Amino acid sequence: MREYIDKSGIENPGEKKLKSFWEMLEEIFFRNAVDALYFWLGLFTYLYLFLVGFLYLAGLSFHENLSTKIVQSLAEPYLGAAAIYTILKESRKRVGGSPSRHWGEVFVTLWFLLLVFSSAAALFSDAFVFNDTLELIIKLALSVGIIYVGGAIHRP
Repeated sequence: MREYIDKSGIENPGEKKLKSFWEMLEEIFFRNAVDALYFWLGLFTYLYLFLVGFLYLAGLSFHENLSTKIVQSLAEPYLGAAAIYTILKESRKRVGGSPSRHWGEVFVTLWFLLLVFSSAAALFSDAFVFNDTLELIIKLALSVGIIYVGGAIHRP
């Protein structure tokens, strides 16, 4: 028992003890893996947002082509990525008590602005039509808003 107390550093918390292999593995892999996952999910979600907006507002989605097929096929994985991102963010706030370093409000606002501009363009301009990409923008903007509201309501 005494050996465990000495190794753990409980009696002398200021004294730096060597970490065990499992402690180092946890620190290097698991803690940093969450940060890496945040980075890649964030990159994917923002790139997808800008790709969808660009395809619709530049008029490239009015004819079915490879880019619109790719955007359509990534819609469900995108929602999964946004949901996982939110779950990780909320669990980190609850478990670690650390404040969020990632601003979901900006992301939701960008989706809302894309929804407003795209819908207005389709309603008031003959150059834009209600097509599958605008339908996708409406679905994703509302879904992202619902995911964000769910996370905001259930804050720790």
